[in-house]
Amino acid sequence: MSTDAVESARRAESATYASGVMLLVAGTVAFSSAGLFVRILGKDAATTLFWRGIFTALIVILYVAWREGPRTLAAFRSVGRAGVAISFLNAASMGCFIASLQYTTVANNSIIFGISPFMTAAIAWLLIRERPTASTLAFSALALTGAALVVGSSFRLSASGLFGDALAVLMTLSFAVKTVLVRKHATVSMVPTGAIGALIGCAGAAPFVTQWSLTTSELATFALFGFTQQGLGLILTTIGIARVPSAHAALLMALDVPMSPTWVWLAVGERPEALALTGGAIVLVAVVGHILVEGRRRRS
Repeated sequence: MSTDAVESARRAESATYASGVMLLVAGTVAFSSAGLFVRILGKDAATTLFWRGIFTALIVILYVAWREGPRTLAAFRSVGRAGVAISFLNAASMGCFIASLQYTTVANNSIIFGISPFMTAAIAWLLIRERPTASTLAFSALALTGAALVVGSSFRLSASGLFGDALAVLMTLSFAVKTVLVRKHATVSMVPTGAIGALIGCAGAAPFVTQWSLTTSELATFALFGFTQQGLGLILTTIGIARVPSAHAALLMALDVPMSPTWVWLAVGERPEALALTGGAIVLVAVVGHILVEGRRRRS
């Protein structure tokens, strides 16, 4: 291959990576409003999961129909067995997230998500032999340290707080496996799995829903919740994950850690524990540090 061809390929790869980073950051901003919506609505986990899932599925289906046109049904079929697995992981992650917030704080839930880069790097190496860089491993370990401090803060709260943190760990594990599978099957658009996963969550939650009748205001809030936070977040991050190494994607999405509790703190006054704030700051340093180091490495 000629020098010009190599340089052209390098630039194309760099542009793909950069667009993936932007999509992931934008999707993470959307995701970070989840805790705020949950606190504003104040519904039980099943009711929240069901109604949010309906609107999430709707917006993802509309997006796929807009992109694919007559090939919409084929796009859903093309996800294959891997897409079905990703859909169930989406549903599990959503369910654990909503249930976790019934027992622990938004800050703890978000900061535990900070261990996702470490989990994702390990799973990516095991499943697809995607070897993380030394800087990714180092910053993932730093993020793991911050998350450990957050879990430590729960010991001073209650047993229910620890149960909520355990659900957050399961949420993070589901997300990590999903990230690796999306990356492994990057040649196939897995955006339809966002709708399938939301509908699976709806089906699982339906028998436990306690409120089928909503006010106009509540219905509008759930629509905003599903359309912007979950729907838009899923669309942007699913596309972005396919363009960025798995561990990098997980680190970028750990930006949810400082953002999510901040919205809740400002809006409803749910103040994080001091130890949790310290852990969150460590996770934030890890994420920003990795972005700067990895960006410099790729430019050079």
